[in-house]
Amino acid sequence: MNRNIRPAQFTNLLALIATLLIWPLQAALSDEAAAQNESEHGASSLDLTNSGIPRINGTLSTLDEALISLDPARRKSLVEIGELQQFHSTRMSTQLLPSTPLSKFVSKEIAKAELSIGIEVLYFMPNSWFPPTYHRVSINERQLILYNILRSVSTLENLTYYSASRDKIRLLFEESWAIANLSNPKIALPDPIVEKITPLDTILIHQKDKSFGSNQSKATYRSVGRDMSIAIENLTPMRYRGIIRVVNPGKMQIRIIVIPVQEGLLIYGAMAAKTLNVKSFLKRARASFTNRIIALTEWYLKRITEEFQKQG
Repeated sequence: MNRNIRPAQFTNLLALIATLLIWPLQAALSDEAAAQNESEHGASSLDLTNSGIPRINGTLSTLDEALISLDPARRKSLVEIGELQQFHSTRMSTQLLPSTPLSKFVSKEIAKAELSIGIEVLYFMPNSWFPPTYHRVSINERQLILYNILRSVSTLENLTYYSASRDKIRLLFEESWAIANLSNPKIALPDPIVEKITPLDTILIHQKDKSFGSNQSKATYRSVGRDMSIAIENLTPMRYRGIIRVVNPGKMQIRIIVIPVQEGLLIYGAMAAKTLNVKSFLKRARASFTNRIIALTEWYLKRITEEFQKQG
């Protein structure tokens, strides 16, 4: 029936009927993710992302929904080039952070720490980038693999990065492993791989950095819907070249957030610190932080390829 000749007195009734019919249909036919999530975690429920767009819990947002806070020029650049960078020289903020259920919490935590210097990077990998097995496994199995890659901290050992000050590729982590407590950092535990994702988990890790020496950190894992993150916070002082204290405990943060979208995968990385006034360090901080977070996000992308090729 043509809308223009529909009797006015039935308009509200028809709208109500349409609403009652469409919402159950959407819930029943959404996608494999919603069905599997319901079987594992209970009935689906609506959640709101920062964009204010309602989604059935467990379904994937679109790229436009996840990037709603970015201006159109940056969105276009991200899709065309695959990455964005934003350096903060006086106070760390989250200008590139996608809109996800994790976003408000991450922004709040970074603001609370009053970090004075930092770098953000945002990567977009389209569906065509991934190995065929990435698309063949169930969405729940895919999510678990992506989550466990974040937990495979031992694979950070021997990771390299480009050192701008030395103009060469340099070892980033000589050592990297999970530990049981701070008293025994040299006793390595196996990677804390899990069979089921929990909303919140924390482990302790030991790392020996070529620039900052041996340090112990807390790694916090969060998962909401299909999105997941790791936040690494130093528990011991960071000393430049192992001698000069440049960062106090709790004032160095590294974050990686993984956001699956219908068109592919977004990976947000951030490294920030509240540094002491050490001029020799600050001069190198921009290049150092940038190249380190690039190395970490590229480590994650490489591990995705490795893990999904195993599934073939």
